[in-house]
Amino acid sequence: MKSRNLVIDGCAFTEAKVGFIGVTDKVLECDVDVFFLTIPSSEDGYTACTKAIGGIYNLLDNSEHGLKIARTVDDMYSLKERGLKSIVLAFQDPGPIENSFQQLRVFYELGVRVVQMTYNNTGFMGSGCSETYDGGLTDFGRAFLDRINEMGMLADASHCGAKTTMDILRYSKRPVAITHSGAYSITPSVRTKTDEMLFALKENNGVIGISPWGPLCWKKEKGCRPDVKDFVDHIDYVKELIGIDHISFGCDNTLDGTLDEVGTVEQAALFSKVVGEYNAAVGTKADERHAKGFSGCWELENVRSEMRRRGYKEEEIEKFSGGNLLRVIKASWR
Repeated sequence: MKSRNLVIDGCAFTEAKVGFIGVTDKVLECDVDVFFLTIPSSEDGYTACTKAIGGIYNLLDNSEHGLKIARTVDDMYSLKERGLKSIVLAFQDPGPIENSFQQLRVFYELGVRVVQMTYNNTGFMGSGCSETYDGGLTDFGRAFLDRINEMGMLADASHCGAKTTMDILRYSKRPVAITHSGAYSITPSVRTKTDEMLFALKENNGVIGISPWGPLCWKKEKGCRPDVKDFVDHIDYVKELIGIDHISFGCDNTLDGTLDEVGTVEQAALFSKVVGEYNAAVGTKADERHAKGFSGCWELENVRSEMRRRGYKEEEIEKFSGGNLLRVIKASWR
């Protein structure tokens, strides 16, 4: 069993006002084995965040949800063998860690295994992609990166600014994941990654998760909602540039059937650099926020079918579906 790749979605989240309530039947029935779940209440500080994690554990004590939290690779395989799916706790906004290695240790013991170094704005560790000035990793950020490398947590650079992203890729002693982004050369955005960053990612032996979230994979020249073909164009581009071994996916969507209506409004108000052009050209309907035909992990087979149509080998599709991200996890976790 352990020789077969797991299928891994590098990014899922909960609607802000709802919190984590489990997943829909179509998520349970799809062949994705592992989900990186953004920890709820991260924007509300340390205490609220730790309570939210406790709430997830309490919820998943009920086996009817079909999910458990995985802390190790062995956990992922064991849960799969038991017919369960794995949740990996992940920070998109690392604010609750503050500038405390003690709090970082608490989160590690609670099962957190993925830490995005910044969200869209500037934090203790570095600059987010929406900031006008990007100073790169702070001194604390450098020390923090060393610490999570040592502890066995995966560093994520998805929302980081350009200089901060490059610093993470250059200074990390372990492979880095960009769990949900896209190729800047196809979709120019502060949230997508340039060729320079992708070359640095290859040097780091990391992986980029291509996201079907509309603002990250649309074609501005077309001016409309993207589709599966637009999404796979990103895969094609990155494969040609740095190779298939560095590509995965991160759906960046909810798993419980709720629509991110609150988040869509907040993004428009707070992060216009990320969504402004897309909102003006395509709109803000929450149920049309992702690529047509790939609105979530339950439609992953549509992507695979398009990859096969373009001549991808099954081995390459398996790498994209989870093999590459699993390699990075194995190299990072302890």
